[in-house]
Amino acid sequence: MVAESAPAEGWLTEPVRTPIAFGPEDRRLVGFHHVAATAAAATGVVLCNPLGYEAMCTHRTYLHLAHRLSAAGIHALRYDHEGTGDSWGREDGPGRVRCWLDGVHAAVEELRRRAGVQAIALFGVRFGATLAALAAAEMADVDGLVLWAPSASGRAYVRELRAFRKIKGSKLEPDERADGGEAIAGYLFDRSTVAEMTEVDLLAGKSRVARRVLVVPRDDLPGPESRLAAHFETLGAEVRVASDPGYAAMMRDPQDSVVPFATLDAMVAWLRAGAAGKAESRAHRTGAASAPVTTTAGNVRETPFPFGAGERLFGIVAEPERAPAAPDRPAIVLLNVGANHHVGPNRMYVALARDLAELGYLSFRFDVAGLGDGLTAPGAPDNRLYSKDSVGDVKTAMDFLAQVRGSKRFVLVGLCSGAYLAFHTCIEDPRVSGQILLNPQTFEWKEGDSLELSVRRSFLSTRYYARALRDYRVWIRAVQGDVNVRGITGALSDRLRARVSARLRRLASRVLGRDEAQSDIERAFHTTSRRGVESLLVFSFEDGGLDMIEKHLGRGARRMHGASNFQIEIIDGADHTFTPIASQTVLYGLLERFVTARFP
Repeated sequence: MVAESAPAEGWLTEPVRTPIAFGPEDRRLVGFHHVAATAAAATGVVLCNPLGYEAMCTHRTYLHLAHRLSAAGIHALRYDHEGTGDSWGREDGPGRVRCWLDGVHAAVEELRRRAGVQAIALFGVRFGATLAALAAAEMADVDGLVLWAPSASGRAYVRELRAFRKIKGSKLEPDERADGGEAIAGYLFDRSTVAEMTEVDLLAGKSRVARRVLVVPRDDLPGPESRLAAHFETLGAEVRVASDPGYAAMMRDPQDSVVPFATLDAMVAWLRAGAAGKAESRAHRTGAASAPVTTTAGNVRETPFPFGAGERLFGIVAEPERAPAAPDRPAIVLLNVGANHHVGPNRMYVALARDLAELGYLSFRFDVAGLGDGLTAPGAPDNRLYSKDSVGDVKTAMDFLAQVRGSKRFVLVGLCSGAYLAFHTCIEDPRVSGQILLNPQTFEWKEGDSLELSVRRSFLSTRYYARALRDYRVWIRAVQGDVNVRGITGALSDRLRARVSARLRRLASRVLGRDEAQSDIERAFHTTSRRGVESLLVFSFEDGGLDMIEKHLGRGARRMHGASNFQIEIIDGADHTFTPIASQTVLYGLLERFVTARFP
């Protein structure tokens, strides 16, 4: 499959996107309408997300595809399924597959209502493609269908999820929960949902799914795409199989995911070719909605906001519905974790923001430029982590909250690279009255350090290895060659040398009568503490960041023991992003107790 013109990376034109909410009042779905660049567009495309971790990996690709469709004169609607992302509902609710299919129907109707288009196409990756195909068969009037690495068999897909759980954290998460549900890579699935997913079989369908179908196989493993294409053809569809690259590079951790621009351009060209001759809509291109879209559930109200220069940044305010947050309470600002978008890994930020709203606090989960739904300036790179430039975006977010909600003080929350950003913003901006730093890996960064950080993060904490030495199973794995003994030994040796060097520098400082602070990091913590900043540092027991902070502050951060507004906590049974559900529960409780005690 070849695009009509040479592919281009980045934004083709200034994106026009409108935050939207649709569906039943108690099950609102949240997303964006990417407005077609032409005054009268013939076709609209609904983008159906994959599930869980795969949705995090593909988020930036979906954003770029929606924009490219818009620039090509095609309306696009991108949204989160019920119980996922920013939409309302619980991910572990019963019968999710039927709810997700109803959501696809609702998204199609919403796009028709907004854009006035009659010709509708659906797009999806992995189980998002499966949902698109199932919903299209139910509608019977879908014009185009783009399926990228679709899961033809729900049974095979569930087996893949279980295998993924084994790879990502079998030692942290039980195979099944007491209620019969399953936790897979930080996301919960009710047993009825797992049963529904298992019963899915696209090859057993009896109805034509669409007039035209484009099937794009994955480029890393063989799949069922050829059989699926032949089956769709027997049902009367015009089918094309296009082996375009990009799937494997896209399906990496969000910070490593590569947007396959050439393949996206080819997909857009295929959709445009199908739109030729279609009746154009009478809708006109509009800018962002003049009034923010607000959704509520219980005592929680949420409002999405594009903001900043050119509305390139994006965030969602969560606040109490029945009574405004107390004016003297700080706003809680949740910062990007790696290149994950503003929902946070395992959807943690959504859960935390809504819990805080129930307790009477306002929070703002947002994307800095180049991450999640944050747009970059023309020519600027995506997924730029550990950038001091992002400190300006955090300050812009605080300015914005001061303007729209009157917030004067702020508590910054960040995990990993988000903790780095919170720490440096706290140093620079006196409006920050609290910082919650989760598993920070470093507070010192320069361009080109990415490989070094990646290596550092691959090793766990010294405490973890000390405990593991008492487990005979570890020795068996070491003898079998399943443990990187040389790498671990090297990392522990580096840490020991760093600690000895730090102690020698401290001793020399005392002898010479100099400032005993061993590093700029320690000085910064003391300075912000004297300023009155409340600091909470939380580490997973096995996380390598523990050694980093103890290098600067001593074991157990003992050099901060005299500061009553400094607190460090360690959570056992958690990984770097708190994937196990039990560790998430412990983390939420810890953060909520800290906020309510320090900022009543």
